[in-house]
Amino acid sequence: MMYSSLPKRVGNAVRLAEVVQILVKHGFADLVRRIGLHESIPARALRRMHLIDETADMPETIGARLRAALTELGPTFVKYGQILSTRPDLIGNQLCAELSQLQDRVEAQPFDVMRPIIEEELGGPVATRFSEFNETAVASASLSQVYRARTHSGREVAVKVQRPGVRAKIVSDVNLLFGIAEWIKEHVKEFAWMDPVGMIDEFERSILRELDFTIEARVIQRFRSIYTGDDRIFIPKVEMDLSGPRVLTMDWIDGVRVDALNKYAERNCDPREVAIIGCHASFSQVFEHHIFHADPHPGNFLVTRNNQIAFLDYGMVGHLERADVHAMADLLRAVFDEDAVRCATALLAFTKGGDVEDPTAFVHEIAAYLAFEAQAIVGRADVGRALERVTQILRRHRLQLAPRFSMLLKAMATIESTARVLDPDIDVTPIMRPYVEKIIASRFSPQQLAHEGQETMSTLLRIGRQLPSDIHDLIRQARKGKFKVQLDHEGLDHLAHVTDRASNRIAFSVIAGSLIVGSSLLLATNFGARSLGYTGFSIAGVLGVMLLISILRSKNY
Repeated sequence: MMYSSLPKRVGNAVRLAEVVQILVKHGFADLVRRIGLHESIPARALRRMHLIDETADMPETIGARLRAALTELGPTFVKYGQILSTRPDLIGNQLCAELSQLQDRVEAQPFDVMRPIIEEELGGPVATRFSEFNETAVASASLSQVYRARTHSGREVAVKVQRPGVRAKIVSDVNLLFGIAEWIKEHVKEFAWMDPVGMIDEFERSILRELDFTIEARVIQRFRSIYTGDDRIFIPKVEMDLSGPRVLTMDWIDGVRVDALNKYAERNCDPREVAIIGCHASFSQVFEHHIFHADPHPGNFLVTRNNQIAFLDYGMVGHLERADVHAMADLLRAVFDEDAVRCATALLAFTKGGDVEDPTAFVHEIAAYLAFEAQAIVGRADVGRALERVTQILRRHRLQLAPRFSMLLKAMATIESTARVLDPDIDVTPIMRPYVEKIIASRFSPQQLAHEGQETMSTLLRIGRQLPSDIHDLIRQARKGKFKVQLDHEGLDHLAHVTDRASNRIAFSVIAGSLIVGSSLLLATNFGARSLGYTGFSIAGVLGVMLLISILRSKNY
């Protein structure tokens, strides 16, 4: 059974049966059988599942059915679906578009259930920690609920409270996903290139970070430091003494959704100006500060007054290294310049491993894309479409984006689509280009050249200091007989086959020759063993004929 190969985790069998049942219910029975999940379910339960009418009241598209299944499976699977929506290189753009519509909204739990969490985290009754607290949740999601309150200093705040038991539920589901991923990696070879275990590992790190509100608090503080003095962007202040791992208290934001265009006039806001400000804010995060809001859809932006924008939900944030930012700038510059080789090189820097089976075909496809599509797409100011086509090329060559880059590409496409909600005619390329040009130009500044020279010298000195120790270790291991060299022989199957066939022929020849010599000696004597001699000659003749036929058939003569 499949489940015997999964880690033995308490409750997994029951939950796995539930997962299979929901997948079958939404029309994924073939997928369940293809992966092998059905092998872990009792036959009686499977028969009940197969009685379900998979055609009744079911959406036509796979994406819609998958979205419905993930929603029914609960918060872990909803969050995983949202992560998958950033991976067009793995599941394609159509599925990504469908999964991006996953709504993480559920019915609010009663305040009496949430109160113990607040009091445990803040070390006292709600009434003593806040001067006012509205017990009706203003927002409710699968992981947390948000309440409106007032501090004793008079500040109006939003209090985000984690739902009780949600962490244990998610940890259990993630363990189950790990088991399924390990099974897929071992037994479903067509999906192995996707690195299913690595995907779940990345998801686990992401969702566990999201469950720790102290991490989100530090991220908000980082964004506040970035936009200090910029009146166009509002980042809420976190009340650290009223926050903890499961409670986050921050400024209440008096604003409306960025796509509520009918309310702009009363707030003295202009949609086009808000779109431009939002694009500048997002691009500066990526290219200047190397930290970016990874889910910039309209629901995560509020407009306050006078074109001021406020960011919401800092649970999904991307972090970039300096080399990552330069790789992104290289990619965009290569697209602008229609340079296929540079574009291919930059794209490979985005992938896990960075290797492609057929480099020539990959570069040719990139060149065709740049020649016939890229400039037309960029000319229409459709950066999202350009990135979509790039990920299609990667997927055809079975190249998997590193998670931070898939998150970045999805965020940039979402920025553009959000801006177009406000101004359908906006062109984000001129807004983005100065950031790209600045990154390219910074490589040749005296400060940057000096910095890179210093880094190179530091690396060489570190290697020089470590080299004698490494050589000493190698010599010591060699003296102890622990020095091992591993050789991998590839492509020797044919040679082994040829050698084996040749040795068989030699053996036949030696046996036949021995029989001939022995039989000749017997025939030369007069001790009555002449019949054995004739028998030996006959056997030798048969072996000789067989050997001759083998040689003629192989045509190796």
